[in-house]
Amino acid sequence: MEVTKNMKWNAAYDVLVLGFGGAGATAARFAADHGSKVLLVDAAPYGHEGGNTRYSAQHIAMAHNRKKIGKYYDQLAKPYNYSKKTMNAYLDGFVNMPAYMKKYLGVEPYIWSRDWQKDDQLDHKDHLCEYPEFEGSETFDFALVHNRDFDAELWKLLRQKVVDRKDKIDIWLNSRATKLLTQNNQVIGAVVQRNHHDYYIYATQGIVLATGGFENNAQMQQDYLHVTKLTPLGSLYNRGDGIKMASDIGAQLWHMANYESLGIVPSYVIAEEDGKRGRQIGGWKNVKSGSIFAVSNDGTRFMREDAKFRHGHIYDHGEYNLPRAYDNAWLIFDEKQYQKFVDEKNSANARYSSILEKIVSANSLTELAKLTSLPQSNLSQSIKLFNKFAEDGSDIEFNRDPSSMEPFTGKKLFAIKLAPAILNTQGGTKHNEKAQVLNNDDKPIDHLYCAGELGGMCVNRYQGGGNLAECLIFGKIAGENVSQELKNSLPKLSNPIPAINDIVAGENLTKIPLADNQYLGATEAGIGGRIVVRVTYEDKTIKNVEVVENHETEGIGAVAIQKLPEEIVAANSVDVDAVSGASTTTRAVKDAVKKAIDKANK
Repeated sequence: MEVTKNMKWNAAYDVLVLGFGGAGATAARFAADHGSKVLLVDAAPYGHEGGNTRYSAQHIAMAHNRKKIGKYYDQLAKPYNYSKKTMNAYLDGFVNMPAYMKKYLGVEPYIWSRDWQKDDQLDHKDHLCEYPEFEGSETFDFALVHNRDFDAELWKLLRQKVVDRKDKIDIWLNSRATKLLTQNNQVIGAVVQRNHHDYYIYATQGIVLATGGFENNAQMQQDYLHVTKLTPLGSLYNRGDGIKMASDIGAQLWHMANYESLGIVPSYVIAEEDGKRGRQIGGWKNVKSGSIFAVSNDGTRFMREDAKFRHGHIYDHGEYNLPRAYDNAWLIFDEKQYQKFVDEKNSANARYSSILEKIVSANSLTELAKLTSLPQSNLSQSIKLFNKFAEDGSDIEFNRDPSSMEPFTGKKLFAIKLAPAILNTQGGTKHNEKAQVLNNDDKPIDHLYCAGELGGMCVNRYQGGGNLAECLIFGKIAGENVSQELKNSLPKLSNPIPAINDIVAGENLTKIPLADNQYLGATEAGIGGRIVVRVTYEDKTIKNVEVVENHETEGIGAVAIQKLPEEIVAANSVDVDAVSGASTTTRAVKDAVKKAIDKANK
C-alpha cells in the first residue's frame, strides 16, 4: 500500500518486527543490540506468543562437517533448484551452532551424539538424521538447551532475551499486522490492527517479517497445498499474514507446496473442533495395533497404519510422501479394541483423556456406515480383507506388520474420526543470503527482510530441527542487517500513542487479589511459560491451591493443571506423583506451590 501525503502516523520505531516466535524474537534482539529501537508485534494474546517454536521439540539442527552437510542438503533438495548463496548462509550456521548458543544464548549446548546418557529423557538413536541413506548424513546432529525436549526451554530462553531488552524493544500482543506501507518502492511502515483499531507504524530502518506460515488459513491450504482443511499441531496464529502482505507489494514466493506433519498414525490425528489444536501422540500402540485400521472417504484402507514416518511422510514407491489428506477418514475397530481404549483411559497411562467421548459405536455395519457416512459395501469388504490378511499373516495391500493385526470379532463396531494434520508450512517469501525479501525480478525489496517459517529453506524433503535452526540463523542475519539500514527521517506523528509492552504488563502479579493466609507462587518452568498459583496456607497446612494463570497446552498438560492442586492439598505436600506424560507441567506446578509456601513461612 502506497502511503499518501496526509498519512496519519501513530508511532515511529527504527525497526518493526512482525511475529514473536523464534525468528521474530531473534531478529528483534539483534536489531536492538545494534542500537535500533524495535516494536515487536504478534497476533497471539499474552501467554500464547511463540509461534511454532514454542510447540516444537526444541531440537536445533547442526552439523560437524561443512562439506558433508552440503552434500546431504543437496540430496534433500533434489530434484529441485535452490539458491546456492542462500543455502550456504544457512548451512554455515549449522556448523557454527554450538558457538552461537554459547555466545548469544549463554548456554553450553547439549550435543545429542556427544552428550547422550542412558538416564536422559531423550531416546538413544543410531543416527540423528532423517534420511540416513543420503551421502553426508552422518555429520548431522542436534543441539539442545539441555537433555530434555518438548518443554519449550529454547523458546523461553529466546523470549527472555527479548524481555531483558525492554528498554529497546516494545511488544504488542493480540495485535495483527495487515498491510505493508511503501513509498518510492521502499517499505517504510505497516498497519497494525489492535483492539479493533488500525494503527499506522513508521519504521525508519525497515521491517522484518517473521509471521510464520499459513497452516491456519484454510483457503491458502486449498490454493497452495490442494487440500480442503488440515488440523494444526502447532500455533493457532500462523494465518499467512506475511505472505499476503508481502505479495501485495510484489514479493516473490517459493516452496509453497511444502508442508510437514506428524500424527497418531502417519499424518493424521483425532479430529477436533474448529479452532482447536490437534494432539500429537507418538508411539500410541492402540491406534495401530490390534483389530483396528484406517479408512478414507470411500470406506477402504489407504495407508500402512504402523508405518514409520519422517515428519508424516511415508515410503511411497521410492519416495517419502505425505498420505493424501482425506476429508472423511476414520479408524474402524471392534469391541476387543474398544476395551483396550477403555482400559487405557482408566489407567495412569492415559494417552488421550477424552478418547471415549470421541468414539462412535454401532450395533451393526449398516448403523456404522450411516454414522460415519461411509459406503457400507466398501466398509464390509475392507473388514473382510483385513481379517483375511490377519489370519494369513500377510497384509498384501500395505505390508503392515502381521503381528499387529487381529481379526475383527463380535457384532458391535466402533470408529474414531481422523483429521489430516499439519505441523507447519515451508512456503512463503523468497529471500537471499542477507535475509532480504526478493521481488519477482530477484531484486531485494528495499528495507524488507524475513526469517523463520515464512519462506523457509526446505526445498523438498525436510530435516527435523531445520526450521528452528533457520529461526536462529536468519533471525540474526535479518536483525543485524535491518539495523544497518540508513534511517529515514522521522515523520510527524498526527495521533501519537504511548509506548506499550504487553509482556511487562502481563507479568505484573499485583493485579491478582489475595485474602488472608493466601500467597502467590510463580514459575517459568511450564511448557507454556509462566504458571502462577494462589495457595491458602495456615497452621502449616495447605488449605487450597488454585492455578490462577497458566499457558499449558491442551491434553495432558491441562489434565495435570486440573489434577495436581487437589492431590497436593490431600497430601499436604508437593511430594505427589507426576501426572503421566506431563512431567514438565507437574514439576512446574509443584515448583510454584513450593515458592508460595516459602513466602508463607518467611
